[in-house]
Amino acid sequence: MKLRTTVATLVFALLAALPAWAGPPLICHAIQIGSAQSLPWRTVSGWNGMEASYDVSHLVADTLKLLTPETSIAVREETLRRAAIYSSRQSGLADRLSSRLVARTLDEQNEPTAWFDAGYFAEAVREATLSYMMLHDPAQPAGKLRTDSQQINGAALIRKAIRLGGKNMEQAAAIVEAAQKRL
Repeated sequence: MKLRTTVATLVFALLAALPAWAGPPLICHAIQIGSAQSLPWRTVSGWNGMEASYDVSHLVADTLKLLTPETSIAVREETLRRAAIYSSRQSGLADRLSSRLVARTLDEQNEPTAWFDAGYFAEAVREATLSYMMLHDPAQPAGKLRTDSQQINGAALIRKAIRLGGKNMEQAAAIVEAAQKRL
């Protein structure tokens, strides 16, 4: 009995020591990119720093322009996170950007970052959609939340990017795979 109490106390103490990460990781947790160029964003304490004045009709072109092969993985992740959040402003915008990102994988089949971008964005959109629906209609079944861009297995695309020689993508792959298991 004493051993069980000791083990339970130890497990509780370890769990209490873990950081409390609320919300889906690809949407709710900004990536620190310093002064690197990304989509317009305000510095806020929460997850949503969208600039009200940003014209989302430029989102697809602006995002693609920022995602050059030289762009670091951290800046890619933050740019794609912001793009997923901005895409909530206009119906079909996430699918348009997702289609362009997937088309890049066909045009640049051996470019790891093209595969990474398509996968990471698809998963960020999935998280954003599920979070939005849970906030506004918790009874909504997850099966009805799918859009075209959400049919993509982002983890598989990121793993392909790593197989193609993509660097510094393993942490993002692990986060995406863990998130998929929770859904």
